[in-house]
Amino acid sequence: MDIEIMLPRDLPFWGADLCPEDRPGVPREAPPHLLPDAHWIEPARQPIEGRVITHPGLARPTPVFSTALPPRGVRGALRRVAYAIPDHRLSHWLVLGLADRLDVIASLPLRLKRRARRADRPGSAAPTGA
Repeated sequence: MDIEIMLPRDLPFWGADLCPEDRPGVPREAPPHLLPDAHWIEPARQPIEGRVITHPGLARPTPVFSTALPPRGVRGALRRVAYAIPDHRLSHWLVLGLADRLDVIASLPLRLKRRARRADRPGSAAPTGA
């Protein structure tokens, strides 16, 4: 049985954590720069109306966020609880997942109602053979 011996320098990821002078990608690396026609560094901040749930590590919300469907009821309470927990904890993601499942369950009656209305429309039923 032949054994293939691979040296570390033969691996595709070798050298990723070496000092910058010895790294193969250094000539291609460059610090980020602004494009000449950019008119802002950060977009204008969206005004905050009402309560916005933010990540605990952020001092303020991101410049643009959605308030189209504010969290309400039990689902909103669960999201507020989840965002009070650091995101490196499993409980943060479990509580957010539970809130998402409750969103799906809450939308089921509306989906079933739409499906029933679609079936009642003439021409939408499948043709029957005689």
